[in-house]
Amino acid sequence: MPSCSPFWYTVDTMQALHGYDYHAFELFGPVHLFWLGLCAFLCAGGSVLFRRLGPAGRQRVLRVLTLLLLADELLKDVSSLATGQFVWAFLPFHLCSINLFVCVWYALRPHTLAAEVLYALCLPGAAAALLFPSWQALPLWNVMHLHSSTVHTMLVLFPVLLLAGGFRPDVRRLPKVCAVFGLDLLAAALVNHLCGTNFMFLRGSYGNAALGLIEQVFGAGPGYLAGLALIVCAVWAALYAPWVFAGWRSKKRH
Repeated sequence: MPSCSPFWYTVDTMQALHGYDYHAFELFGPVHLFWLGLCAFLCAGGSVLFRRLGPAGRQRVLRVLTLLLLADELLKDVSSLATGQFVWAFLPFHLCSINLFVCVWYALRPHTLAAEVLYALCLPGAAAALLFPSWQALPLWNVMHLHSSTVHTMLVLFPVLLLAGGFRPDVRRLPKVCAVFGLDLLAAALVNHLCGTNFMFLRGSYGNAALGLIEQVFGAGPGYLAGLALIVCAVWAALYAPWVFAGWRSKKRH
């Protein structure tokens, strides 16, 4: 066990001390609802303020948000390295970590494909992580708890601000998003094979309550992966249906 304060403990350390099933906060309990409420408040309030800014002001906000995301990710790596708790699973190959680099891409050079990736992959992925956190073993006053909660909140906020600023998703760009997603999956699968990690949860639902239900319904192995693919398709259908219908209605009016 590390000799540092529990404030610096990682999920692995807490579970080694208290067991895999240990929860420092309950799903949809007070602590969890606090973070969900804060995310909702920032998205609602941030959207109102973002709309009032000009193009230059909006870009500054997105760049500051990107710097905060990078600092948050760096805090995780530096603190775990300094306390001897760094593991291969902290490499940036989970979906949300990869989307952090897409935020950097958009902040430096705004592009519709980057915005589409953030809408189709980052928004649902980060929202799912907040709804079903894999860091329940960590108490509120813990650096990894604070990191996980804040970084996913900002990853939800970024695409929400893009929508508030006028970005409109287009289902015709979804094939390109799939290509980006496919490259992400290949990279994650390769690192999983080399390092024994579970990036993108490709090797099982370990640590995620929602994916655990998928594994129970579809079984392990190929069935689990098929279940993940179905969930992704269902999420995309829900995300794009309103925009498709809005486009149809607009064409009928004209």
